[in-house]
Amino acid sequence: MKYFIDHNKKSIHQQKFAGDRCGFVGTPIESREFTNCPNYVDLLIKEKKYKRCAHCKSFQTTLSS
Repeated sequence: MKYFIDHNKKSIHQQKFAGDRCGFVGTPIESREFTNCPNYVDLLIKEKKYKRCAHCKSFQTTLSS
């Protein structure tokens, strides 16, 4: 799975970069979802106001540089 979705906090994580500092530890399992579908992720962002996790994003940027 490429994406980890936290429906409690309306946040989307890159699964390989997700960790404790992302703040999803307290999210119940039934409010978590895993997907490989970027179209679904885009839909959540555009229509449901979900946000990409800043921690996952910054970690990914650091590795890419």
